[in-house]
Amino acid sequence: MEIVAGKAKGISLRSPESNDVRPTAVRARRALFDSLGDLSGLVFADLCAGSGAMGLEAASRGAAKVYFIEKNASVLRLIRQNCTRIQRAGVETEFEFIQCEIPSFPARLLHGDLPDIIFADPPYDLSTKLLKSITGNPVFLDWAGKCTLYWELPDAGAQLEPPCDPWKIVQIRTLGPARFLILKCNL
Repeated sequence: MEIVAGKAKGISLRSPESNDVRPTAVRARRALFDSLGDLSGLVFADLCAGSGAMGLEAASRGAAKVYFIEKNASVLRLIRQNCTRIQRAGVETEFEFIQCEIPSFPARLLHGDLPDIIFADPPYDLSTKLLKSITGNPVFLDWAGKCTLYWELPDAGAQLEPPCDPWKIVQIRTLGPARFLILKCNL
């Protein structure tokens, strides 16, 4: 696995050996970031960060700050190592690492920089539950209410409940082999 574009293009990333981590496919990552365009100065959050590839790609493409939210301490250490690798290539992004479960992280970030883009690729069996949990969380809304949320969907047949108000579905988009639910807050 490697960074596909930006300052760190071509840098190989270390990936966790655990079967619990399922990085977003390279084609999907490239297509998503190509559709986002220039990320200069933006704040990006990578929920269920796993390999950290999405946040690292955002940093390579100019994001000013990247949050990595991951519950597994050893996986988070690996993400830190990957951050060091891309910093050596000239990436000047500020990184923040938060070890916790998704439902409990918003309170830890309430006074942090507000994200412009949030990406989430949770374990497929928890996807519906976690989406409902965070979009219905008023603390999450205070932190993330002005961002765009990209939620990687489990599979083509997956049925997710509509998000809680004030979140609205912008679209469901197929990019490469993956599908993304794109949400925006309607405040």
